[in-house]
Amino acid sequence: MSPAHVVEPTYEAIKRRLMAGGWAPGSRLESAKIADQLGVSVTPVRDCLYRLAGERMVDFTHGDGFHAHRLSETEYRDMLELHLILLLAALATTPRGRGAPAPRDGDYPDRTAGLFIEMAARSGNGELVASITALGDRLHLARHLDEQLVGETVAEFDALAASLTSGAPQDARNLLLRYHERRAREAASYARLLGGAS
Repeated sequence: MSPAHVVEPTYEAIKRRLMAGGWAPGSRLESAKIADQLGVSVTPVRDCLYRLAGERMVDFTHGDGFHAHRLSETEYRDMLELHLILLLAALATTPRGRGAPAPRDGDYPDRTAGLFIEMAARSGNGELVASITALGDRLHLARHLDEQLVGETVAEFDALAASLTSGAPQDARNLLLRYHERRAREAASYARLLGGAS
C-alpha cells in the first residue's frame, strides 16, 4: 500500500477527472500513463483505481483492467431513486429551524452536489451525509448534461435552495420529487450520452 500523502492527492485527481468526463465512458485507464501524468509511481495509481472500482466509479475486469464507467439507463434510474429516498429521509429527520445558506460557489454540478450535501447535513445524520456524497459523486458527470437534457437548471437550483431556508419541508419535498422525476424521464438520453446501453 502506498503512503497516504501520495495516495490521497492521486485519488482526488483521478476522481475529479472521472467526475468531469476526462475519459470517455468505457475507455481503458492505463495505470502507467496516469502515473506519468500525475508524477507518481504506478502503485498508488493502481491502489486508487481499485478504490474507485469499489466505489463503482471505475469498471474493473480481471484480464481486461480498468475502464471509465459506462452508465446504463437502469443504473441511472436506480441511482436517482436512491438519491431521492436518501434526501427525503434527510428532510424528514431535520429539526425545525436548522439550516445555513445553500452553497453558491463552483459550477452547476458542484453547487448541486453541495446543496444536496447541505440538505443531508441539516439532518445531523453522518451516514446520510456520507451516502448522499458518494452517490452524488457517481451522479456528478450526469449533472453536466442537466441543462442540455432537462433545462431550467438555474431556476430549479434557486427554488431548491430557497426551500431550505423557507421552513416549509413540503415545498422542498415537492421540488425534490420534481427534480428527480425530470431526470428519470430522460434516463435513456443520459445513458446514451454517457456511453451506456439502455
